[in-house]
Amino acid sequence: MRLAVARTAPPMLGLAVCLGVLLSACGGSLDPGPLPTATSQSPVAVSPSSAPTTTPSTTPTATPSICSSPATSATYQLPGARVLAGNLQVKDETLGTGKTAKVGDKISVNYTGSLTDGTVFDKSTADNGGKPISFTLSSSNVIPGWVEGIAGMRVGGTRELVIPAALGYGCPANHTIPADSTLIFTVELVGVS
Repeated sequence: MRLAVARTAPPMLGLAVCLGVLLSACGGSLDPGPLPTATSQSPVAVSPSSAPTTTPSTTPTATPSICSSPATSATYQLPGARVLAGNLQVKDETLGTGKTAKVGDKISVNYTGSLTDGTVFDKSTADNGGKPISFTLSSSNVIPGWVEGIAGMRVGGTRELVIPAALGYGCPANHTIPADSTLIFTVELVGVS
């Protein structure tokens, strides 16, 4: 590709213009972005009263990534699922009959998280001595796909969530979760208080 540069421009200006055009055409940037931070793969924070704790990521962390933007559509389609905002897929496997979970409620859940190839990357029974995980349902405590996907469930219900990367961990790889991953969770709502 040839770029026309004015003859009066200094040679370095022409080179800078060429680099800028090439970077913008490829979606690149000279800005390396923020420094990476350590995160855990669990979508929930374990309360201090529960078994061994980790410091989970509650929202996608800002780290340099290999993708230009997180996927906004899931790479897996769940048959019979409703599609909510952000291309979040939800499917009730069992309808509960108890109290309905709302954003801001303290809830208890059992869950299993897997990748689209079936690899299980997290299981609440492994994290908390076989007991349900309790947390406040809010964006400061869990990934965005959980806030949207669990709200509206009733105690006793089981729901499958297919969460695109934009509502999960985004572009960066997160321990055993590859970069830009669609996440599949089976969540059982055990309690709402």
